[in-house]
Amino acid sequence: MTNPPALAPTEPARPDGSTAGRPDHPTRARLGRRAGGTVGADSREMVRLRRFMLTPMTVILLGLTAFPFAYSLWISLTDRTASASGDFVGLRNYTDLFGSAQFWHALRLTLVFCVVAVAAQLVLGFLVALGLNGLRREHRVLRAALILPMAATPVAVLFGWKVLLDPSQGVVNWLLGEVGLPQPDWLGTPTMAMVTMIVVDVWMWTPFVMVILLGALSGLPAESVEAAHVDGANWAQRLRYVVLPHIKPFLMLAVLFRGIDSLKAFDSFQVLTAGGPGDATTTLNMLAYRTGLQFLDFGKGAAVSTLLLIVAIVFGKVFMRFMRREARA
Repeated sequence: MTNPPALAPTEPARPDGSTAGRPDHPTRARLGRRAGGTVGADSREMVRLRRFMLTPMTVILLGLTAFPFAYSLWISLTDRTASASGDFVGLRNYTDLFGSAQFWHALRLTLVFCVVAVAAQLVLGFLVALGLNGLRREHRVLRAALILPMAATPVAVLFGWKVLLDPSQGVVNWLLGEVGLPQPDWLGTPTMAMVTMIVVDVWMWTPFVMVILLGALSGLPAESVEAAHVDGANWAQRLRYVVLPHIKPFLMLAVLFRGIDSLKAFDSFQVLTAGGPGDATTTLNMLAYRTGLQFLDFGKGAAVSTLLLIVAIVFGKVFMRFMRREARA
């Protein structure tokens, strides 16, 4: 019995299932092109869907930010007061502010408050986060307790501080008197008032920095620290060459958030000192409030607010550029 005629010689199969020396099956190629086309169409549809979903919120946010800013900018170019509708005066309000010693005094106080408060918050927040990072069971309880100043209602907390720091009936001065220490007027003397404002701000917002840095430390690879320890690095060297480079982006993020927030701080100053005594705690935000809403000079008050916004934007832009440069390095 003769064997049936042999078919075309078989070729060794490739790992992907096709035969060597032969192009893929045309049906497979068509399916690949069709699948690629489908994926591309799906991607375009997803982009359109995202734009459709983002457009309403973008319009709302622009309306809530762009319109008030444009209106405030326009008011700052007029001499509008409570009794006058306001004529266009150009940059006169700004030139008056630049020639005013009160404006430069408020700017200096704002920068001092921002730099000192943020620096203290970074140091204390880092130390607390470093201590909490090594704990286990106590970690959650302590973290929950330490974020209470940040989580509580600011105005209620500030009124509590005002009662505690009362020079005649406050608990703080009573305790100092019991141990024979001086009882200062915490909010009634110029130098002590600004120091007190910085201390209160540090107490309220150090937990914010702590939470950011605690999250950064929890992501630090233990192998890196152990390798540095094996190589003979002491505690300070491990901190400098392993820990700090890892959490540096988070430190910079905390500086950005807290710096901008400190520049525009208002509620703590209004509740505790109202800008006093005199103008010892009159920052730019307090100066804008006094000028616009107490003295009813809306044009000049809007000019102060615009300048404060410019300071915050410049700080944010410069710092973000620095962050990008550090990231590339």
